[in-house]
Amino acid sequence: MKKWIIYIVAILIISISFLIIKPRISDSFYKKGIAFADSSQYESAVKYYGKALKLDKKNINVLLARANAYYQLEQDEKALIDFNKLLEIDNYNYDVFFGRALVFIKKGEWNKAEQDLSKAVDLNKQNPTGFYFLGYVQSNLKQYKEALENLNTSLLLDSSYAEAYHQRGIVKANLGDMEGSVQDFNKALDLDSENLDAYQRRVKYRINKEDYKGAIADYDAIINLDANNQDAYYQRGYFKLQIKDYEGALLDFNKAIEINSEDAKSFKKRGNAKAALLKYDEALLDFNKAIELNSNDHESYFRKGMVYLYKSDPSKAIVEFDKAIKIKKDYAEALYNRGVGKAMNLKFESSIQDFNQTLKIDTQFADAYLGRAISLGILKKHTEAITDYNMYLSLRPNNGVAYLNRGISKININDFAGGCIDFNRALELGVVQAEEKIKMYCRNNKH
Repeated sequence: MKKWIIYIVAILIISISFLIIKPRISDSFYKKGIAFADSSQYESAVKYYGKALKLDKKNINVLLARANAYYQLEQDEKALIDFNKLLEIDNYNYDVFFGRALVFIKKGEWNKAEQDLSKAVDLNKQNPTGFYFLGYVQSNLKQYKEALENLNTSLLLDSSYAEAYHQRGIVKANLGDMEGSVQDFNKALDLDSENLDAYQRRVKYRINKEDYKGAIADYDAIINLDANNQDAYYQRGYFKLQIKDYEGALLDFNKAIEINSEDAKSFKKRGNAKAALLKYDEALLDFNKAIELNSNDHESYFRKGMVYLYKSDPSKAIVEFDKAIKIKKDYAEALYNRGVGKAMNLKFESSIQDFNQTLKIDTQFADAYLGRAISLGILKKHTEAITDYNMYLSLRPNNGVAYLNRGISKININDFAGGCIDFNRALELGVVQAEEKIKMYCRNNKH
């Protein structure tokens, strides 16, 4: 046989042998890539998938594996290229539509993700994960009714799917079904007690129900899972303030400040706790620090002013209320308490002006009627004072002192019968000073 024929035959044999073993070599590279992917070494996995694809460019399994590895490496554009190639080869593949949808979700391209997931669930109606992610995407598109339907389907297929309960809880909350929402969060937490977001969302429901002890319990769980969660300490301290656990609140705000010493609101709330514990000077230090960190927070000035009122230093209180009102001109609470401070300084006409402003902002501010009535009475404007006492008592009908004061104003305009009725009512409500007024003015009156 001539040499050139032998040469050609040898090449043919080699070529045929290579064609036979080529898939085996490709598969070997693919398996090595899988091994690296299983140990989260995705860069190495991509290299071996690439070698496998050089030998078999349309291998669906390898392309899908590489696309998923690119996704894990957050190389989203490369992942999309591979998913698109896959769809050119096979556009009836659940895993391809699902995988590409995950890339779109990561990129925030919700409409594209919804399209791919809709196709995925059409191809596989028994996979709860597909329905869960479709519901998740529709929730982000504010398509809450559609999201609810798909999440229901996911849970029909897998009743222990914690994430689906969690997401359905979010959807129900957005649909206004707060009871159903918290039930789903409860179920999600039964299945996964480390779901921080579920605790945080359930807290909102507890707040709406004024279940502050329940909110504290949820923050206990959050802190157990995340011991350095500064906001959780702050929030738990806030709710402890609501139930008057001032010592407990103080400890939580201490921890919040330890984690973040630049958080103005933690200093402010710690000041509130200290003031409630009558630690006024310490409270002032905290309010000063809160103002140093945020000089535009009207509430810090207001709280500082309140401490000065508690310390019977109305002049300093008025200065702080002035600062609060300068920042927030319609600050009814600050206007009212500035009026109180002015009355304490015997500036009754000026105090009435502040009470007037308060009532322009809020016509139901009961204490402003009372404050104005007291100042008017001191100024001997008893008829006007009685009008304000009437308004106050229509809003707060069980304040014995207000009846006593109104009775005094009535006596001053010679309405002895009306005054005695008020003194007797004050006495019924436990105001012992009314007894002296009754003896003085009501001996000849039967009431």
